[in-house]
Amino acid sequence: MDYCKYHPMDGATYYCRQCDIHQCDCCVNDEKNKRHTLHCFLCDSVLESLGSANTVTPFWRRLNEAFKYPLNSSSMSLIVITSLLSVIAVVMPFLWVLSLVLYLFAAGAMLKYSFTCLERTALGEMKAPDVMEAYQGGIKLLFQLILITIVMTVFAGLAVYFVGVALGGVLGVIAAVSFPAVLIRFAQTENMFAALNPIAAIGLITAIGLPYGLLIVFMLIMITSVGVLHEWIGAILPAGGVLVQSVVSNFYTVVMFHLMGYMLFQYQQELGYSARSDEDDEQSERSDLERVNANMDVLLKEGDYERLVGLYYQAFKQFPNEANFFDRFFELLYVCKKQTLMADYGLTYLEFLLRKKRFDKLTSTFKQITLLVPDYLPDSPAMRVQLATFLRQQGDLKPAVKMLNGMHKLYPDYADLPAAYTLLAECLGDLPNMQAQADKCRQMAMQLTRRAEAKKVELELQRQARQTTVAPPTGGPKVRRGPPAAISSGLTLELVPLESPVVDKA
Repeated sequence: MDYCKYHPMDGATYYCRQCDIHQCDCCVNDEKNKRHTLHCFLCDSVLESLGSANTVTPFWRRLNEAFKYPLNSSSMSLIVITSLLSVIAVVMPFLWVLSLVLYLFAAGAMLKYSFTCLERTALGEMKAPDVMEAYQGGIKLLFQLILITIVMTVFAGLAVYFVGVALGGVLGVIAAVSFPAVLIRFAQTENMFAALNPIAAIGLITAIGLPYGLLIVFMLIMITSVGVLHEWIGAILPAGGVLVQSVVSNFYTVVMFHLMGYMLFQYQQELGYSARSDEDDEQSERSDLERVNANMDVLLKEGDYERLVGLYYQAFKQFPNEANFFDRFFELLYVCKKQTLMADYGLTYLEFLLRKKRFDKLTSTFKQITLLVPDYLPDSPAMRVQLATFLRQQGDLKPAVKMLNGMHKLYPDYADLPAAYTLLAECLGDLPNMQAQADKCRQMAMQLTRRAEAKKVELELQRQARQTTVAPPTGGPKVRRGPPAAISSGLTLELVPLESPVVDKA
């Protein structure tokens, strides 16, 4: 049995010849294409289907489903109708020709349907087939099956006659044990001579192994239980017992043929063919999000970090609100200690947390980043102010001061610089021996406020000047107007240099 390389506990359903690896349904690229083929995430080669041989549930663990197999309106209607026809054929012996025809038709239809169930189950169809296929070729099939039974019985009798009772009895037992294999071969080939080929029957039994014996035991138990049920029904319903007995027999026949077909499906790899269960095919199609997740898992387990990083950045654009991608990529960079990538991705992740209002993770994430990149500061004035606010609330004053210090040089056009320096002054004021620096920051905040107001007034005057138009005198030459006279705001801005905060040595 082959297992998935990336999920060692799961059976493989596909094989990549290019990479020489086995994969399960979760680890393949099932994106729709014109050829309806599945591809390998690593090399993009077309995958070979292994069927359900490695994932199928053993038939001895599926007995409940086997007995539910005929429980549908179509199958039960056929079972009841053929049982009723068989009873009618038995109770009117005076019309023996009509009785024989009815019995042959009923038995042939039931056998034909049972063999169809075996064939379809072996190909992975776990739902009972349409009963319309039971009405074609049933009588011919019945005679062929009778002839096969006669041939095997004659063989056992001749063995007893020519080689003695002991050895003949052994050969008879072998013939009886081989009978299900003969039925299976007959269902597969629809050829009586191919079904009676002892080498083919022995090959089938050998390929399946001990579970074939287990199937024989189940079939014997079912046959015995049918006899017990017949006696029980006859005692309770002496009048209508024959009909109920016939229904039970036909029901068990369908179940047994379904089990034989399922055994073939289970050991398809040993028997040299490949089939997938229709229950697997009915699984809902994966979304693009699930497919990208599967691709990431494969690349991660392969250690292909370069392609994995590229796939993550594509996912950020394709799924900008999917927290799973952002969180997993951050953890990946942190665990793998990718300093350069972390310095580049840190701001993206912090902005994502802020956008999703996950404020509780902002400061802890920043501290994780600084453990990997000690001098890291986000290259965004708004993010710095936001982080400094939360750090101050948590009592982490020194990181908050470091976050805000020098912002007037780094981001001179930032609109909220006055508020940033007001916050910086508050942080410094809460630190011991930093009152002087706090006062300087307050002065800086006041000057920045005045400069912002002056700039706002200047921009408003410029806007009004652009909107004002003077019409030239009628009939006179156009007069070229000079530029408007410069208007002084009357404010001078002298930034007070901010000294680095002094930290007491412990």
